[in-house]
Amino acid sequence: MTNDSDRLRRLAPSVVVSGLLVIAVAGNVASGLDQAARMGRPAELFALVVDEITSGLIWLLLVPAIVRIFRIALPSRMPAPAIPAAHALAIPIVSLIHFVLTRALRIVIYATKGEAYIFRFTWSDFVADLYKDVLTYLLLGLIYLGTEYLLAVRAKSASASQTKARPAAVIDVRDGAQTLYVPASDILWAEAAGNYVELHVTSGRALLMRSTLASLARRLNGAGFLRIHRSRLVNPAAITACENLPAGDACLHLTNGAKISVSRTYRAALQKVMAARVMDLPLEDTR
Repeated sequence: MTNDSDRLRRLAPSVVVSGLLVIAVAGNVASGLDQAARMGRPAELFALVVDEITSGLIWLLLVPAIVRIFRIALPSRMPAPAIPAAHALAIPIVSLIHFVLTRALRIVIYATKGEAYIFRFTWSDFVADLYKDVLTYLLLGLIYLGTEYLLAVRAKSASASQTKARPAAVIDVRDGAQTLYVPASDILWAEAAGNYVELHVTSGRALLMRSTLASLARRLNGAGFLRIHRSRLVNPAAITACENLPAGDACLHLTNGAKISVSRTYRAALQKVMAARVMDLPLEDTR
């Protein structure tokens, strides 16, 4: 279901741009017919429809190239003053491609009808098209990326809402005659102790739970706990510092002042998770 949603989200900008081009083609045809009627001359419906459809099809063909240019001309990839220059260079090239390909397509269409389409490249005709193409180029790029951005924000918001709505993981621990229900967020780290697991919680207590560490890790799946040793799990939210040790191991400083060791086998996974938390990126399963 998630893959289908992602696929639809990727296709949505193309669908939006295609729909807007269809509307623009229909609007231009209607405008041409209206203008002909106002001037009292017969409307050349075939020529008008072919002109607008070929123009729309070539613009649709050029959308991936335009989007690629917009992705390259970003402040994160080039100095801000260079961005207008990049578009100023790209627009005449895109406009020239559009100019030539539309005429070539019209030649083919007219040929299928047994008529000739006369194509003469003139500077004045190209410049006249260029003036109109500037706005079309900018609108296509901005609408595509704007739609993509809005859908990404919506998806992120929906994901965050689902995460908030999900009830917090709770671990049940037998303590004498009573059962304690410990929120996963209250567990700082857990350590294997024979046939038991010792849970170190925010209250300062160490609760002994009859379970294996592997079983506990499965129960805490989704709560973000990370294995840092074959006999130890840690809550990344409790980590305040990571001290590198000479042998390749590490020592974690936790919010309650405790220090626990990290095996070098799990150190890379730990660094990846902590780096992702700092950058606020989605985490992959590293357990």
